[in-house]
Amino acid sequence: MASPKAQADENENASAAFEGEEEEIGTWRFKHADKPVKVLILAGSVGAWQKGPYPEHIQNMCANVEVKNLSKTGYGAYQLRQRFMAQVVKNGYINLRKEGYEHWLVFQGGLNSIATPERTNRELRQMFLSAHKRGMKVVAFTPMPWGAESDKRWRGYSGLKYKDFTETVKEFILGSATPQRALGVYRDRRDDPTGPWLPEEIADVPINLYDSDMRDKMATPRDVEKMKALLAKDKDWKKSVAELSEDERAAKLEADAQAAALIPQYFMRQELHAFDHIHPNEDGHRLIAETACPELPRSWGCDCP
Repeated sequence: MASPKAQADENENASAAFEGEEEEIGTWRFKHADKPVKVLILAGSVGAWQKGPYPEHIQNMCANVEVKNLSKTGYGAYQLRQRFMAQVVKNGYINLRKEGYEHWLVFQGGLNSIATPERTNRELRQMFLSAHKRGMKVVAFTPMPWGAESDKRWRGYSGLKYKDFTETVKEFILGSATPQRALGVYRDRRDDPTGPWLPEEIADVPINLYDSDMRDKMATPRDVEKMKALLAKDKDWKKSVAELSEDERAAKLEADAQAAALIPQYFMRQELHAFDHIHPNEDGHRLIAETACPELPRSWGCDCP
């Protein structure tokens, strides 16, 4: 039985207006009785990609799987959780506990809300709780590598922050972050705010796309001295070290400049870009599926490349 806090979290905003367009209640159903593994894919625009998307590759690789792709362009973590509640939980045409069938949620997303990583993780945790409560299991992909020198978010001190935002969500998906790190103030919504993660709060099968072959690990680093000069003039960086001693500021500048220099190695490989540095092309989608395939449950009947 769900705890009072968990139930309150699930009920919160359940009948309120969504952020943006209100989500309709789902009326779809699964169609293939001979496919015992029912997979719901929920993501933002990457999952909604039309040309050779990874959901299509997963269905083709895994003989026992029927995929329903519920991905929606432009959705962040809050909207994706609301979509899950409307399209899956409130959908009277599907039975998530039907005997002889497995039901899985495959989550891939979060970049549309990555600038608020603790809230993003809060929404994902609640969605995983809601799925587990109804007998589903969860496969969750970390954020993919993303970013470009042309994107101002990745310059100077801002780049260090966006890398940390992305890694905060990645670490939650992998179950390696503490509740303090992953949820910040939202950890107090847990029955034991500082205790270890319960199995129902996190993914059953985490897939690490961030550190996969999608990342440009051999990219040329930026010039460290240029990064020092850039950071030293950055108002936000100066504010972040205002209470440090002169020696501590110097050490912090050196460390942050070294980290900023390596940021291009956390971008997606150029040859996998579609029209920008966030959306992978057909080769990128194939690589997502191939990265996930060996980690997927045996019951899915996957034949991995």
